[in-house]
Amino acid sequence: MTFPISRRRFGALAGAAVTAAALPSRSLAQAKTLTVLGHRVHQTAATTGPGGDATEAFRKTSGANLNWVTFGDVNAVHERLLREASLAETSIDVAYLVNGRAVPRNLKLFEPLDTLLKDAPIEAFDDFAPGLIGPLKVDGALHGIPVRHATNALIYNEALLEERGITKLPTTFEELVEVARKLTFKREDGTQVHGLAFTAVFASNFLTVSRCLGGDYMTADGKLTANEPAMVKALTILADLYKAGVLPRNFATVNNEEITTWMQQGRAAMTINPFARLVSYNDPAKGKYGGRFKSLLPPMTADLAGKVAFAPTVEFWSLMIPKNAKQKPLAWELIRALSSKAGTTAMALNGNGPTRISTYADEKLKAAMPYAADEAAALKASRIHLPAFDEQARAHDIFIEETQAAVLGRKPPQQAMDDAVARVKPLLG
Repeated sequence: MTFPISRRRFGALAGAAVTAAALPSRSLAQAKTLTVLGHRVHQTAATTGPGGDATEAFRKTSGANLNWVTFGDVNAVHERLLREASLAETSIDVAYLVNGRAVPRNLKLFEPLDTLLKDAPIEAFDDFAPGLIGPLKVDGALHGIPVRHATNALIYNEALLEERGITKLPTTFEELVEVARKLTFKREDGTQVHGLAFTAVFASNFLTVSRCLGGDYMTADGKLTANEPAMVKALTILADLYKAGVLPRNFATVNNEEITTWMQQGRAAMTINPFARLVSYNDPAKGKYGGRFKSLLPPMTADLAGKVAFAPTVEFWSLMIPKNAKQKPLAWELIRALSSKAGTTAMALNGNGPTRISTYADEKLKAAMPYAADEAAALKASRIHLPAFDEQARAHDIFIEETQAAVLGRKPPQQAMDDAVARVKPLLG
């Protein structure tokens, strides 16, 4: 699943798909149904696929049924969820929340989990990727359990590297830039091949590049760093690559579906996208390069190599209990079941991005995901694209607007990032 998830990433509002009509009872003693709110893929990952039904053990032990209320659009999930969580009480017992909506005012609508975690611990809690835990805390209290992630990688077509005589993968950012230039060429039939292509509406993609140089828009504690040298240098390099044709001319408007097509057709050699995209890229029925796509953790600049670890961008979903829910102990037992080692592995085999590092060592998962070791390393070092604050969505759009201006040559990179900082600073409150 492809997530920086932002409002721009998803289509029109889809209708709700409710899998059971019964409403849950109002006390634990009578409780026989839990209502779970999320995206359709959450229900599928939890219940269907090679990993089996990850909710089965919970249902047998508790005697409870699950009523899934699902939407096909992320905005629809959150519109319903946040409305329900703001009422005096709700029929929603467990909900999925994406990290981009985990801002303080939203997190406070959900039950603090520290007491529940102490009284009924989650198995091997320290197994979760550390970068997924911090964003779920407000005033020191934990409000969610990470359950699904999408972590970005550099995906490349090894057949095109061979075609261009590149026999060694880049080990520094400088080498990566040169590889991107060598992979930019025109075929005899006139087809233009771009060395690098990615969607320009997600901050996470630009940060994948800038973090190779130690740059970020903001630090985890909310300090604006977008106009500091590392970020400016990254945008200067991207602007040069755009001028040279390494990045496509329609860079600002190309979408992920087009990127997928370009990669499968050999019109783009490298891209920035979640590891999960490797599945569709490598589908032999969708292009002549099936099986030739590989992942690479972007290398740091030579000055920082071995000194600073690369931090991949990550987006993730978490399981939450609304404060106004009526079946909190039972809801917690479902969360414990889904986030256990067995539950995480079952959902991973069903196509879910596992949030536990140890899950990637499962032999069945490694057989299904040849890139499992790479994704495990990336997830362990991952960090979200922007810290959560109430105006994060507006800040994201400002960063993108100014970043595109820099890459497309409409503004000098330093001016663009100075303008970005000036515009975002008042939003921090």
